[in-house]
Amino acid sequence: MRTLLVGGCALQLLAPQGGGLQIFKAWLEREHPGYGSDEGPARFRNAIVEAAYPGRRFYYVLTYPRGIGIARNALTLVAQISDRGTVLPLVLTSPATYRPGLKRVVTERDARRAAAAVLILALGDPLQRRWRFEENRVTVERNKNGWVCTYSYGVNYVSRVTFDNHGTLTEIDPRLPPVA
Repeated sequence: MRTLLVGGCALQLLAPQGGGLQIFKAWLEREHPGYGSDEGPARFRNAIVEAAYPGRRFYYVLTYPRGIGIARNALTLVAQISDRGTVLPLVLTSPATYRPGLKRVVTERDARRAAAAVLILALGDPLQRRWRFEENRVTVERNKNGWVCTYSYGVNYVSRVTFDNHGTLTEIDPRLPPVA
């Protein structure tokens, strides 16, 4: 939220939630000219993500996995818009990009929800058409270093999300079966 002083009156402006999609579209055109996607740009709407990231809005473009042979300039990307109107893309190799707005993990329930939300965002599909991450299927282990959350698709495909003792996201490792 921003405050703007106009004629001695302070006006509260909601930043840039209403214009977030336009900001995201302009950023995509500038940073990824000629990109292609099957879906989006659009607002990323998912109940689990919205519960874990209260008040935050995410935007995305999605290219459907097809196995071998993907379209030129295909792009799958999720980003959020900062209060200053800056696009902050989520980068799987950088858990810090997933931290802004994520509720701190304090309980096992918090860990389940946060882990599921992070994995949903990591795959970039708000409707979870290919792989579903359900909170109740996240296994949580509390240890001296923090929280280790796992989600299994069989023995060989175990996704992991970890949080430190302060409840801060430290690692994201999605492991999913290949596209058939």
